[in-house]
Amino acid sequence: MKKTLTLAIAVLAILFGLYGLAGNLASDKTQVTKEAEKPVEPRIVIWRLNQPVKSSQIVERKHFSVSKLPEGEANSLGVLVDVELNFDKGAVYQADLSAESVFFKESIINPSDDGYVDLTIADNRVPYAIKVTPESVVGGVITHGSMIDILSLSLPSTYSLEASETSSSRKRNMFVTPVLMNVKVLKVDKKAIIGTRNQADTTEVSLILELTRKQVATLTVAKRISEIEVHKSIGEYKKSDLHADAGDVLNNFKSVVEYRAEKVTIN
Repeated sequence: MKKTLTLAIAVLAILFGLYGLAGNLASDKTQVTKEAEKPVEPRIVIWRLNQPVKSSQIVERKHFSVSKLPEGEANSLGVLVDVELNFDKGAVYQADLSAESVFFKESIINPSDDGYVDLTIADNRVPYAIKVTPESVVGGVITHGSMIDILSLSLPSTYSLEASETSSSRKRNMFVTPVLMNVKVLKVDKKAIIGTRNQADTTEVSLILELTRKQVATLTVAKRISEIEVHKSIGEYKKSDLHADAGDVLNNFKSVVEYRAEKVTIN
């Protein structure tokens, strides 16, 4: 009898244990199901600066690192959608930024934006616009930040070198000389000009230069008395290297006539 009672108690204990285990398994399964049904929080792409930068500093892609944050965390930083790192060549930062700062498109200013010249021009310098031929900037030969030389062509291109038109005084004035050297281009402005029935469409190109007040005065005079040529500066060289006259092109061309006593000396 005792033995039978002990056996019955053991069986009941086993049954209760199995019941409890089954309950736990069912609970775990329900929890796993609920977790599986819970939506995964979207992640948003952000860009951060990996180094401090200064106002007006040129923007470079190497300044940034990319990461993905949970939507809630990104939203708390002011980012609502994936950030795309797009900027034009020559773009600069609008303000000083520390490392780990989140990138926003408002953080930079592109050369085509208003206020770009004011942000990039050096102290005690004046922005000065000068028109150039479209060929000067084709293929990016001259662009934002380029250094250029400005040359003065004394003989207008409408003149020819025919004998009937080359008087002594005109010959003496045929020369090219440097006006300004190693001048910085702040901005390149291009404007499309719609042509007429008898004239094709053209492009008007202006360079915004960074000049001192003295350079502004010099260039203003040069534009009034001669034609202006613009060339990309190629480094250090003598000013005399940019000077030429008709005698450098035509070996038999005598450019200066001097009268000394009763003799004529031709140089």
